[in-house]
Amino acid sequence: MLASTDDAPDPLDGPAQLSGMEIRESVLDGLRLSSARADGLRLTDVELRDCDLSGLVADGASLTRVRFVGCRLTGLILSDARLTDVAFEDCHADMINLRMSRLQRISLSGTRCRQADLLDAQVSDLSTDGADLGGAVFEKARLAAADLRGAALEDVRGASALRGAIISSEQVLGVGLALIGEAGIRVV
Repeated sequence: MLASTDDAPDPLDGPAQLSGMEIRESVLDGLRLSSARADGLRLTDVELRDCDLSGLVADGASLTRVRFVGCRLTGLILSDARLTDVAFEDCHADMINLRMSRLQRISLSGTRCRQADLLDAQVSDLSTDGADLGGAVFEKARLAAADLRGAALEDVRGASALRGAIISSEQVLGVGLALIGEAGIRVV
């Protein structure tokens, strides 16, 4: 199925209420759901292109084999969600909330995720390529098979949760400073 802006709720009617919605085997192009509510959203085999989901609240969502391309996802709330085989390509996802979520096989390519919130998230098989995770919160997160090479990691919080992650030599200073700050070490 191919859906476009003509299929979306009218923004003049206020934020859409889409709780419990399930979308399968679809392409969503140019969809605008800024500030909508979609708790329990289920997406399977879906591609979203140039969509605006900024401020969308989708607590407890389930995303399987989903690809976001060129989407605006600033402030997207996916707390307590399950994301499996999800790719973010050239998206703006600053302040995305993934608290207590379970993430498997996630790819961030050319995506800006500044101040992303991964508090208490379980992350397995994460790859980054040109992603910006500056100021991201990793406190209490559990990461396995995380390849963070190519990502901006300045000012991350909870850097000790990155234990076992792969980083490049260019990232050592940013991650090292975050670890020093976390340990309460003062440099004078």
